[in-house]
Amino acid sequence: MKKCVSSIILLILMVSAFAQVWVKDEWKLGTVSLGPEFGFGDNGHLDISLGARFNTPGFEYLVFGINFQGGIIFHDTDSLFYVDDQGHLFHRIEDWSNINYEFLFGAEFAPRAKINPYFLTGIGIWRYGFEARDTILHQSIDVSSSDNGVAIPLIFGCDFALSKHFAITGYVKATPYAQDLEVTITDFDQYGYPVSSRDESVGKWRGYVHFGVNLSVLISIPLPTDSDGDGVWDDFDECPNTPPGTIVNERGCPYKKPGRKPEINVEKQLQEKGAYTTNEIHFEFNSDKINPDSYPVLDQVGQVLERHKDWKLEIAGHTDSIGTEEYNLNLSQRRAESVREYILENFDVFARNLIAQGYGESKPIADNGSSEGRTKNRRVEFKIIK
Repeated sequence: MKKCVSSIILLILMVSAFAQVWVKDEWKLGTVSLGPEFGFGDNGHLDISLGARFNTPGFEYLVFGINFQGGIIFHDTDSLFYVDDQGHLFHRIEDWSNINYEFLFGAEFAPRAKINPYFLTGIGIWRYGFEARDTILHQSIDVSSSDNGVAIPLIFGCDFALSKHFAITGYVKATPYAQDLEVTITDFDQYGYPVSSRDESVGKWRGYVHFGVNLSVLISIPLPTDSDGDGVWDDFDECPNTPPGTIVNERGCPYKKPGRKPEINVEKQLQEKGAYTTNEIHFEFNSDKINPDSYPVLDQVGQVLERHKDWKLEIAGHTDSIGTEEYNLNLSQRRAESVREYILENFDVFARNLIAQGYGESKPIADNGSSEGRTKNRRVEFKIIK
């Protein structure tokens, strides 16, 4: 029997591996499900369940989720009465209901496949309610349990994808109760007098095993594409279709090792012009990480500042116009801060004398309509402000 079960599970996983729903340039965000859940207890229950699973960025197999459900418990008894705070006796209890909140985590075994088995566990908080009726005075009130029950759900399920964004999800759930809820049942004699009472488990009425079938919405978003595989997204790639293995700069163009340039007197420019502007500080694509070929320029600046400890400088980061204004502003700020940190870590300079400021694309010095102009606009400026 064990071999048969193992073979079936192995077959499901093999089919899942070759039944892709999403292509590589899309990221699965999660799954939202809605449908009925049936419980198997003394009389069982019927709930409507609304839940969501969220895939972890960068590791889609790991998921966490939430679930809300509520419905009716198929249990009624003429032996139960209710006394309210004023001492009023209600002779009949009916319309049992329950609500349940679950906070879950677990794993999906084939998150990109048409057949996606998964397992979830966590904690469930639940309560019950009922309607209390006085059949003599024809009064009724709604009552809910004063305490919360606690369950440890163990959910085994599987998504069966119907299309890219829709699936049928079936699951079996076991709910061992860490804290059950009870009600008192009273037995009456033939004359209507109570003769004995006992406590009964509402969890047992509701059930320890549950089965659900949901309609699920599978949510994914497209990731930026990199057609030539050079590490630079197509929207930012100024040199598409570069050969495999080509070393490129942050705009996707083949990196050209600069020839020997005449030494720039950074100190003289700062003294005479109050500012030094350079395009020789390079960063990794979509990142504030400084490329090592930028260190010589930064070292010159750091050495000058060590000789002029009274200078207060603004480190201004600028970008071209590719991308949104908000994106470019944030990127330029992060890159200016990276330059500041490099200088502070490697040179004896007062931190209070260096201010990092990103301007994004707001201050171009050349036409962003050409590759040459955009190169000039991607710059770092050091400006004396004191």
